[in-house]
Amino acid sequence: MDMPVREPPAPDATAPKRRTQAERSAQSEHRLLDAAAQIIATEGYLAATLERVGTSAGFSRGLASRKYGSKDGLIEAVIWRVSAHVHEQADCAVAGIDCPLEQVLALADRFVELVQRDISVRAYFVLFSAMIANRLETRPVFDEVQIRFGERLAALIVAAQGAGKVPATLPAEHAAFMLGCLLAGVAIETTMGFDRLTDPAAVRTDLTAMLRRALGG
Repeated sequence: MDMPVREPPAPDATAPKRRTQAERSAQSEHRLLDAAAQIIATEGYLAATLERVGTSAGFSRGLASRKYGSKDGLIEAVIWRVSAHVHEQADCAVAGIDCPLEQVLALADRFVELVQRDISVRAYFVLFSAMIANRLETRPVFDEVQIRFGERLAALIVAAQGAGKVPATLPAEHAAFMLGCLLAGVAIETTMGFDRLTDPAAVRTDLTAMLRRALGG
């Protein structure tokens, strides 16, 4: 007599999908770096100990130490993450804009918007200020990040000059340097909590108008 064949039970659609090791590692890193940025932005560089970051992220006290090796390793990870985030946002800001000058203006506007609302970008400038004041060992990482951003600005300005939107007599490297300094200054002032501006959105509008006049000649 043949035995009936039993069909395997259907998978439970409501059961949570089991994450891979890579997914668990990425999520833990995401939570650790979020916690580090929050602590740095609100309490400062010294408050962001490895133990504090680990427990704030909901993990053991030693996880951040095992993952990054040292506080400098953690800080470098925060810096690179913010850099990637800013460039991703810049890509979004200039997408669909053909005019290189308008791309410069859109990038600057998005940067200031991030400084105003994004805790991780504020954390970057807290660290940047600490690096200058305390000669932190992470300076080479900051140098690389700043150079990369400046090169992006310079390339856009060169393209705008080629399109006849920015005078060719203005050295692109100098223009990029001055624009970068302006944006960094806005970021540091905002990070320090100087909330004197009653309408931050209007500041972005005025900054765009000012840069258009300055760069357009």
